[in-house]
Amino acid sequence: MRISDTRLDNFRRVLAEKKLRLIDIAELLGKAPAQVSAFGGKNPTKGIGDQIAREIENALSLPNGSLDVPNAFAEFNNGSVIGYTGRKLPVIGSIAAGSWCEAIETFDPRDAEEWIEAPGPVGPRAFILRVEGISMEPKFMEGDKIVIDPSLEALPGHFVAAKRTRDHAATLKQLKQEGNEQYLYALNPDWPERIIRMTEEWRVCGRARWKISDL
Repeated sequence: MRISDTRLDNFRRVLAEKKLRLIDIAELLGKAPAQVSAFGGKNPTKGIGDQIAREIENALSLPNGSLDVPNAFAEFNNGSVIGYTGRKLPVIGSIAAGSWCEAIETFDPRDAEEWIEAPGPVGPRAFILRVEGISMEPKFMEGDKIVIDPSLEALPGHFVAAKRTRDHAATLKQLKQEGNEQYLYALNPDWPERIIRMTEEWRVCGRARWKISDL
């Protein structure tokens, strides 16, 4: 695939992922809508140039060069991720993750169990949550490392890291909704507390993007 096609494909994925319109990108870049449509519309008259690609990445807080990487914005899946590597993310357990969600600027780097390169483009507050317990088996096993990105919108059906204000612990669960009520759902049918209502005690602090598998 030519780099111009790769950039355009990634650009369209970013628009869909972040639910942005071309006019939104034009405003972020300080350009006329016609200029953005020229390189990013349904029938682009020219490819996304180097300078514009870097401007888009900066405006959307994407890693430099991420638009150039084939399939850099693939959706979350249950397999290993191979490809683009960016800045390193901290691997942290539930308590440290809760602190990260609360105030990232006060996070002590020494609280990280290890640092792993991001397997793809992530937001500035992304981290890796180490799964604790068996509440999400069989899809997620204890010890699995899950990339959590707070910059992504969390919708019902997504897997999320949620923080409990009482003890600042974070947990991986599936976000679900019935009517106007949202709740956290444990996949393990034998787990005693499969449903946690989203009250003031809980808040979503990031959406799961990838599982990192050790080879």
